[in-house]
Amino acid sequence: MAKEKSLMDKLMDLFFKIPKCIKKVKLNRITFNLYENNAVGYEVDEKLITKFFTYVKLNDNRVFNSQTAKVKSYTSVDDSLFITYEENDILVKQIFKTFINATYFITNLEISDKLNNNIETNYIRVLDFAYPDVECNSLFLSLDQKMILTPYDNDMWVKYESTPLRPGRTSYEVTCIYNEDTLNGMLIGALDFDHFKNGIKCSDHDARCYYTLSGIADDGTHDIYPHGYISGKTISSPRFVCGYYNDIREALEEYGLLAMEGKYKNTWNGESIFGWNSYAAGCMTLEQWEEASNFISNNIYNFCDNNNVIYTNLDANFMLNKNKMKKIVDDMHKKGLKCGNYLSPALGMENMEFINPIKGTSGAKYKDIIMKKEDGSLYPKIDGGKPIDVTNPIFIKNLELQVKEILELGFDYIKVDFTSHAGVEGERFNKDIKTGREALYFFYESLNNFVNKYKGNKEIFIDFSISPLLPGGFSHARRCCCDAFGHHEDVKYVLNALNFGWWQNGSLYEFNDPDHTVLYESKMDRRDSTSFNEAKSRFNASIISGTVMLLSDNYGPFGNETKINNAKSRALDIANCNKINELASFKKAFRPYYLKSDTCNIYYLNYNNRNFIAVFNFNDYKNTFIINPYLVNVKDNGKLLDLRTDLETIYNKEINITLDAYDSVIYEVL
Repeated sequence: MAKEKSLMDKLMDLFFKIPKCIKKVKLNRITFNLYENNAVGYEVDEKLITKFFTYVKLNDNRVFNSQTAKVKSYTSVDDSLFITYEENDILVKQIFKTFINATYFITNLEISDKLNNNIETNYIRVLDFAYPDVECNSLFLSLDQKMILTPYDNDMWVKYESTPLRPGRTSYEVTCIYNEDTLNGMLIGALDFDHFKNGIKCSDHDARCYYTLSGIADDGTHDIYPHGYISGKTISSPRFVCGYYNDIREALEEYGLLAMEGKYKNTWNGESIFGWNSYAAGCMTLEQWEEASNFISNNIYNFCDNNNVIYTNLDANFMLNKNKMKKIVDDMHKKGLKCGNYLSPALGMENMEFINPIKGTSGAKYKDIIMKKEDGSLYPKIDGGKPIDVTNPIFIKNLELQVKEILELGFDYIKVDFTSHAGVEGERFNKDIKTGREALYFFYESLNNFVNKYKGNKEIFIDFSISPLLPGGFSHARRCCCDAFGHHEDVKYVLNALNFGWWQNGSLYEFNDPDHTVLYESKMDRRDSTSFNEAKSRFNASIISGTVMLLSDNYGPFGNETKINNAKSRALDIANCNKINELASFKKAFRPYYLKSDTCNIYYLNYNNRNFIAVFNFNDYKNTFIINPYLVNVKDNGKLLDLRTDLETIYNKEINITLDAYDSVIYEVL
C-alpha cells in the first residue's frame, strides 16, 4: 500500500508543479509551446529554451497581465503566430515572426481598448520571462549565468559589464544572458527606437526573472521624470528579437544588422578617417590647429587615408576668429587636406543661461530654451550642462544657423557632442512630441536635414560623441566610449567598449570612434606623459576598433618646447607604420577572443583571406598569453608576423605571446 504524501510533500509538488502544455505551434526551426497558465515556451530544434508572459500598464491604472488574462484565439499564418488576449477591457495581440533557418524570433504587441477608446501607456513588457523551471535550458537555473549590461549612452565614463544577475540590474536596448566559458546564451534586444526608450531589467524581487521594458526612464538615462506616454486607439509596442545561440558573439553581430534593417542610415562613401583632434592636446588657438596640420601632413607620411587625406579637427572651439578660420580651411583644402568642427547644440552651459544671446533671435537667451521642471525652474545639470528643448523654434533656427556657418566656412567633418541631452523626459514646446526618444529622433532628423541642405555637392562626415547607443544610423560614426586619453587605464577603457561593442561597427554605424588617440600627454586629463608602451597600446586599441584615427597631442607652436618635441617624436615612432595603419583602412572592428567580466586581452580579425591577432597586457609586469588557433579561425601551425617590427615567429598547436608591462602587439598570421 502506497504511503500517503506528507503535507510538506504536497506543498512541494504544488510549488514545483509544471504547467501542462496545451498546444504546440512549429514555425521553421522554432516551436512555440502554449501552456495552461498562458505562458509561452520558446523551443529551438525541439529543445525548450525558456518561457515568458507579457504585461502592460495603462495611464488609467488598468493592467493587462497575460498570466491572468483570457486567451481569445491562437492563429498561425505562414511564419507567424498571433495570440489575442483580453483583460480589464484591454485587448492585446501578441505577434511572433520566425525566419527560415534562424534560431531567433521577433515579437511585439498591439494594444487597444475593447470599448475603442483612446489609450495611453508608458510601460510595456513585451517579454516577461518567468522563473525558469526544470524544463527550460539549464543555463537559466545556473549560478554561473551572466548578463551583459549595455549602457544607455557613453557619458561619464560608464562601462559595459558582464555580471551576475541581481535584482534591479538593467541593460539598455540589448543584453545577452549567457555562460562565459561556453558563450552559449540568449540575446534579447529592442528593434524599434522612435518612440520608447527600452531596457532589459532584472526583477526587483527575483533576479532570475527579467523582462523587457519599453518606457524606461531612470538614472541610467539621466531622467528625473517618468517616461512620456504614447497614446492612440491602437498602440504598437517596439519589436524585440529573442534568440538562443551557441556563440553570443554571433548573436550580437546579427542583432546589429537586425536593429538597422529597413531604417535610415547615413552611409559614408569615403575612406577611413585619419587626422588630429585639438581637445586632448589642449590646443585652443588657430595657430596650433594649423601647426598640427602641417606637422602631420609633412612628416607622418603613412598616417593618412588611401588618398593621402588627413583631417585636422577643432574641438569645443569657441570665440575664434571666423575670418582667419576660413582662410586656414581654404589653405588646407589647397593642400588636399580636410577640416573638422564641433557642435554641442542640445547642451546648455550654465554660464550661457542668462548672458549669451542666441544667434538669429531678437534677444532670446539660452535660459528661454532650456528644459523646465514642473515648477517652472530650469532642468538640473547633466554632466555639467542643462538639456535644451530641441523642439523649440528658437533652438531649431539656431541649429540651422550653426550648421550653415560651419559648412559655409568649408568644414568637412562635424563632431556632434552631448546628444543625450536632447532625449530626456519632460514637457516640450512641441506638444506632439510626447517622449524623450521622440525628441531625440526629431533632433537627429533636424540636424541631418540642415547638413543636407547646406553641404552642397560634398560629403560631410558626422561623428556623434557623447550620445545614446541607439537609434543608430544618423551619424557615420559614434564614439564607443567617453573621453579616453593615453594611459594604460584609457587603453583598457577603450577596449572595454570594443570587447562588448565591436558588433556596432558596420551595422549601427559605419565606424566605431575610439576617441582621440593621445600618444604623449593630454592637457585635459591633467596626468603626466605616457610611457612608450602605453602609447603604442593606445594606438593599437584605436587601430582595431573600426575606426576613426585622430591623434591629439600638442605639436606647437605654443607650449613647452621639450614636450612638443617629445610629442612629435612619439608620433613619428608610433603613427607612421604603414602595415599597422592599413588595418584601419579595412573599416573592420576586431572581434574579442572571449566575453568575460574583465576586459578581453585578445582580439582577432579574419578579413579578405587574411588573419590578424591583437594582444594587450593590462598589467604592470611581464605576462604570457596562450591562444588556441582554432578559436581565432587560423590553422594549427604557422607563422606570426609582427606588423610593427616585421619579425616572424613560428607557432605550433598553440600561440604563445609574451609582453612587457602595458605593451601590446598586432600580428598577421601567415
